[in-house]
Amino acid sequence: MNDIIHQSVIELAEKMQLPERIVNIGELPWVPFTDNESCFFKPLRFDLSTGTWIYLFKIKSNQALGRHRHTGGSVIGYNIQGKWGYEGREWTATPGTFIFEPPGDIHTLLTGDEEVITLFILSGTLQYFDDNNQIVGQDDIYTVLKKYHHYCEQNGIAIREDLVY
Repeated sequence: MNDIIHQSVIELAEKMQLPERIVNIGELPWVPFTDNESCFFKPLRFDLSTGTWIYLFKIKSNQALGRHRHTGGSVIGYNIQGKWGYEGREWTATPGTFIFEPPGDIHTLLTGDEEVITLFILSGTLQYFDDNNQIVGQDDIYTVLKKYHHYCEQNGIAIREDLVY
């Protein structure tokens, strides 16, 4: 009988593959994402080879997250709790909504009357704009990783190095 995948390939894959990563989300802190603490994140993965980061993102109720865009990669989201959408758009993310956002669009995220929690997978740079479409700040995998490290250091929380892979 011919094997579709030769045993030597299976053995090589087992030898070379990354180890499984299991993260108990309850053990991770909610890290402030903004200075005014209107939103927080729980980091789940930092992929330094692709610039992709994955986190749970929590936003307080009745918030407007300033005008921003994502460059260098798409945004994938899955809404877990609360309602949110983009100013001027016809859709609203409710629990169970899957979101795909191509890079480049400038938008403002608005939350409803309850706290929002969404799982996001992001790549590239998150740029923030003023009313004149001038970039006034940005985040990427390294600034988000730095926020996590700084928060842990300031609060005596062990940094989970296993989140970087």
